[in-house]
Amino acid sequence: MSGDARGRFSQAYIRLTEPIIFQKRARTLWVLFFMTLFMAWNAAHLKTDAGFEKQLPLGHPYIQIFKQYQQEFGGANTVLFALIQKEEGGDIYNADYMSTLRKLTDSVFFLPGIDRARVSSLFTPDVRYLEVVEEGFQGGNVIPADYQPTEEMLQRIRSNVSKAKIIGRLVANDQNGAMVFSELLEIDPLTGQKLDYVATAHLIEDVRQRYINPAMYEYRATRDVGSFKKGDLVTTGYSEPGRMMKLKNFAVPVTNADGISQLEYVRGWNLDVTKVENPDYNPKVDIHIVGFAKVVGDIADATLEVVSFFAITIFLIWLLLWWYTGSPLIALLPLSCGILAVVWELGILRLAGYGLDPFAILVPFLVLSISVSHGIQITSFWLYEVAEHKLGSFEASQATYRRLVIPGITALLTNVVGFGTILLIPIGIVQEMAINAMFGLVAIIVCKKILLPCLLTYAPVKDPEKFRQHQLSRDAIFTPVWRGISVITEPKVAGVVLVASAAVFGWSQWKGQELAIGELHNGVPELRPDSRYNLDSEKIVQEFAIGVDILKVIAENKADGCIDYPIMEEIDRFAWRMRNTAGVQSTLSLPEVAKVVFNAFNETNPKWQVLPRNSGALVVAVQQFPTSSGLLNKDCSAMPIFIFTADHKADTIDEIVRQVEQFRSEQDKDSPVTFKLATGNVGVMAAANDVIEVTEPRVLLWLFVFIALCVWASFRSLAGLICVLAPLALVSYLSYAVMVYLKIGMKVSTLPVAAFAAGIGVDYGIYIYSVLEECVGKGMTLRKAYEQTLHQTGKAVIVTALALGASVCTWMLSGLQFQVDMGILLTIMFIANAVAAVVLLPAFACFFVNREQLMADYSAGKITGH
Repeated sequence: MSGDARGRFSQAYIRLTEPIIFQKRARTLWVLFFMTLFMAWNAAHLKTDAGFEKQLPLGHPYIQIFKQYQQEFGGANTVLFALIQKEEGGDIYNADYMSTLRKLTDSVFFLPGIDRARVSSLFTPDVRYLEVVEEGFQGGNVIPADYQPTEEMLQRIRSNVSKAKIIGRLVANDQNGAMVFSELLEIDPLTGQKLDYVATAHLIEDVRQRYINPAMYEYRATRDVGSFKKGDLVTTGYSEPGRMMKLKNFAVPVTNADGISQLEYVRGWNLDVTKVENPDYNPKVDIHIVGFAKVVGDIADATLEVVSFFAITIFLIWLLLWWYTGSPLIALLPLSCGILAVVWELGILRLAGYGLDPFAILVPFLVLSISVSHGIQITSFWLYEVAEHKLGSFEASQATYRRLVIPGITALLTNVVGFGTILLIPIGIVQEMAINAMFGLVAIIVCKKILLPCLLTYAPVKDPEKFRQHQLSRDAIFTPVWRGISVITEPKVAGVVLVASAAVFGWSQWKGQELAIGELHNGVPELRPDSRYNLDSEKIVQEFAIGVDILKVIAENKADGCIDYPIMEEIDRFAWRMRNTAGVQSTLSLPEVAKVVFNAFNETNPKWQVLPRNSGALVVAVQQFPTSSGLLNKDCSAMPIFIFTADHKADTIDEIVRQVEQFRSEQDKDSPVTFKLATGNVGVMAAANDVIEVTEPRVLLWLFVFIALCVWASFRSLAGLICVLAPLALVSYLSYAVMVYLKIGMKVSTLPVAAFAAGIGVDYGIYIYSVLEECVGKGMTLRKAYEQTLHQTGKAVIVTALALGASVCTWMLSGLQFQVDMGILLTIMFIANAVAAVVLLPAFACFFVNREQLMADYSAGKITGH
């Protein structure tokens, strides 16, 4: 849309759409009403859809190795249960503790979605010991199959634990607790159903509460439902049902006739609850749980809190709009359209076959923010027409539509293109967030560009003169402000502003180089440091040598490599290098445990704590370890090295990866071993960090290229391009410097923020420049034109920035750490984008706007306005 075409296109578009919105408004409103009901029904049936694989950059080489060896060595989707004695100085070798550990192991083993072959604890047969006796060797299960809770047996278990070398891994360092390892399957191999992470997380939490809560709650069917008859015990729970129990959807593990365990869902209103005494309660222990599924569950449980913030956001925006418009009913119009845009977004999301991922729970907030931004602009111009030109509701709405429909749609299309650039990031959850946001923009086009103008034609103005006086008196407050800001269009002042902005840009570039790719804090960054999950994680790190973060490097070699000394020695050297790398707590590999066995064959003489050079001796040393140990595959052509890290901070991961790469570079060209990164949860994080580091500059580049194309298509002038784009670029780079100071790393949850904030920020520039262009075209001086521009749209920009800032600053009170981080970042960016548009745009206009050309274009009808 440019030149004459821009004017012709605008007029043609308005001629096509104006009758639908205004002359047939009743019919249009009825159509939108029924469509909204349909969207609301779909939104009400939208399901939570979390997935571990959506967090993976599937095309990355690390993830390809992860997928290649997932079946043999397990994935990264682990859940760890640490059963710890509360009493200081106590140990696990007592009957009560062992009884609880045995029950806990069974509870984990029978959880739906658990890979039972990978459940490991003192009570599972894969945990064995080996010792040297007079007759030779003796070994067996650490806890014998004939276990009885006698004092003699407990002391025997203590001895077996020491011989099995599992202290620090399955048993706590001071032996006051033990671990149950488990791994989740993304797809149930028997049913083919995708794992329901939220339901699984609740079942995992029930496992904890079963042993630490003195009360138990029995849920019985009040009528026939599913496979349950009236009066049947449907499920038991160990947490307070709460007031919302009737609305909950209970996931109940059910075993069918074929012996397949799967989840059946029963609504709370079909259940009656009774509180009884919990027979499994053990007051002497606590259970600490970590794992991706538990994170998803904790985030999903915070959804109710997120909804409460949504309500607070709406209330604050309504109060601000009430003050701005002078009417509580008119203030409701742009706000209600914003809420309906969110309903449409969620409805479209379900229609497109998606669910709402807990990690994308903030996208509806962003849709509301963008919707409110456009709603305030439309309402502000409607108020201007009512106050300045004394038009009625219908005429004012019609005039506003003609003035803003093209800039508004241009801004929204720019948002769509900007969000579309996020699709360049090859991580499922990020792409899903982008698609979700674009669905929201489609909803905004309907609700703001069609519905809101229709509703404004019915806006009640009982006392027109009093209403106009409120608008004029409010505007009179801002008049000196606009007059003062308009001085920026003077060349000397504009020059100072541009020099200052260049200095800020340079500082942002310099400071932004310190931005870390990845996490900067311990624990899970999505949750607060004092959350139960992060406290559990911290406790496990304190009590065990392995920590909760694992990086597995796969040593690929020839078949039967585990009985080839050069291969085993190379792997052992690599493990030694990793053990002595900063951030590594411990390592585990086949050569390490083989040395322990060989030492045992030589009467535990310390000088034989080495790898034997003879293949026959190596056969004896490694044959004790089956493939189920996870230390080798079937033909011993691949052996993982487990690297247990102290944390998953960006610096820790970077240093470990650097050391791996350095070791590989030092290997001989004909080395028999190739070390491949990586599996384990730290391997996944390393891959994600690597992808973000590579794609972030590319995404930012394409973001501004596409925004530039949209702005150019709208204004077809270098002046318009620079005036709109330059402030946006400054704020984007400034946000990186702010992230450095706030200690927020560039990660999956923060990467889309730059695009989202830029998408909202570009609206300010487009609305301001479109009015400025028109005012200059009418023959005003640049300063007078900008003063008039601020009078018309400047107050809307400021109110929008305040409304958006108010809507997201409440997130700082959230229990979700990533919502807190986003709240801080978006508040700064929303306000900074508004300030930059109001201050920098006129400074660039001073040097780039061609007044004579704009006047000629306006006279020729190439620039259309009121």
